[in-house]
Order: sequence, then C-alpha cells, then structure tokens
Amino acid sequence: MTFALALQLGIAGISVGSIYALVALAIVLPFKASGVLNFGQGEVVTLGAYLALAFTQLGLPYPVLLLGVVAVGAAGGMVVERVLIRPIVRSPEFTLVIATFAIGLLIKTAVSLRYGDSPASIDGPFGDAAVLVGPVRFNPNSLWILACTALVTVAIVLFFRYAKLGKAMRAVSINPQGARLMGIRVAAVYRMSWAGSTGIGALAGLLVAPLIGINPEIGQLVLRGLLAAVIGGFTSIGGALVGGIAVGLIETFSGVMVGSAFKNLMPFLLLMVLLLVRPHGLFGSAEVKRV
Repeated sequence: MTFALALQLGIAGISVGSIYALVALAIVLPFKASGVLNFGQGEVVTLGAYLALAFTQLGLPYPVLLLGVVAVGAAGGMVVERVLIRPIVRSPEFTLVIATFAIGLLIKTAVSLRYGDSPASIDGPFGDAAVLVGPVRFNPNSLWILACTALVTVAIVLFFRYAKLGKAMRAVSINPQGARLMGIRVAAVYRMSWAGSTGIGALAGLLVAPLIGINPEIGQLVLRGLLAAVIGGFTSIGGALVGGIAVGLIETFSGVMVGSAFKNLMPFLLLMVLLLVRPHGLFGSAEVKRV
C-alpha cells in the first residue's frame, strides 16, 4: 500500500468515523443525564436527512437549512422527553429500551408513509467536485463533516466545563437526588439533554445525506454509533469521538486489506478484544458507589 493510498483511505475513514462519532455523542448525552439509552437515535438521524430534503425542496439556503434541521430536531427531542420518556423514566430499563425502539419505529413509519421507500438525494454545501492536493483527492463534503464534528465536540466539552446548565448536567449524571437537593431542576436538565441529543442526531442526518443518499434505512447507523460509544467508554464525550473515528478507520482499511466481506465484522472483533482488556472502554471507568 502506497503512502498516498494510505492517506486517502485515512481521510475517508476519518470522514465516515466523524458521522459515527456524532451519532455516538447523541447517544451518550441523554444517557449521561438521565440514564436512558435511546435505541431510536438512528431514526432521528433519518429524520434529520428527510428534514434536510424537505427544506431543500422549499428552496431554503444552506445556512437556514442547517439551523432549521437542528432546531426542529432539538424541539422534537424535548417533546419526546416530556410526553413519552418522563412518565416512564423510573420504569425498568427493559421498558425504557422497548419505548425508545417504539419511538424510532414511529419515526421510520411516518417517514416511509410520507416519502415512500425510494431513495432521494441532496447536494452538499460545497458541491461534489473533488479537491486535489498533490496525489490525494478530497471530497469537500467530507471536509465539511470533519469540521462540523470538531466544532460540535469542542462546543460540548466547553458547555460541560463552563456553562451553568452543563455543570448542572454533570451534577445530575453523578447524583440526581443530590442535585435536586441543591436546587437543580432535574426535569429541565433531562429535557435539555434530549434536545441536544436529537439536535446532534438530526445534524448527522443532514451531513451524511449528500454522501450516501436519503432512504428510511439510514437509521442503521445507530449500530455504529453504539459501537463507537462502547469503544470510547459509554459516558465519555472524548471517547465517543475517538471511538467513532476508530470504527470509521477500521472499516475503511479493512475493506481494502481483508476484503469487503469482513469490512463490517472487523470493528466488532476489535470491540470484543478491547472489552477483554478494558471492560469499560478506552476512556470509561468503573462506577464507584460509596456505602
């Protein structure tokens, strides 16, 4: 394998991994705050792609389209949390898992009824013409995905470190009862964590649509997002980013080195080996309870 080919594959892998990282971040956020694992997050990505399609058909410029997709996604997350999740948040974990599956199925069904199963597509903000830098060919949409993922990750880290609401989310994730006694509105924290989660998920759908097209099966990305979150450490923001990029790189290089038949298998083999060495992921840690 030549250096130019390795660099080309690396760029492609990081681009794909950035989408996985966004999905992983969207899964980690509500789990950190409320302990709810949203298995319907993949369909939120699907919804974001179809929202982008609908706004494109209205002739909206890309900046308005971007803000609109994220805003609608965030608003939908707040509604779902308030109407469907909060009443059952103290239910057994299996009940919550089934509930999030059901929410995802409702979204997928609604999208299929409205748009059918025929694939669609939208253009990226910078077109599809490749950018050549020496022997390496860059897809401008891939570079845009990298930039957006980096900005979202930095924004989340700064939010948790400096914003009052971010600090409140950290407190709630550690001890909800203690946070409530300190005057933190736990219900508001849950609501905003779901808003952030679904807003990021919708953004991922918008970003991935120009690369792979739009269809109701985009939601299968949730498997890669879960894989990335587990590899990175399920409650780690930085771990979600590293895990997503790792999965993207492994898939891309595996497709060339061991064949496409093993491309989807290799990240899961890595996960199995990793969990034998670090059961809590690369950046995760065991939960310690004081008695």
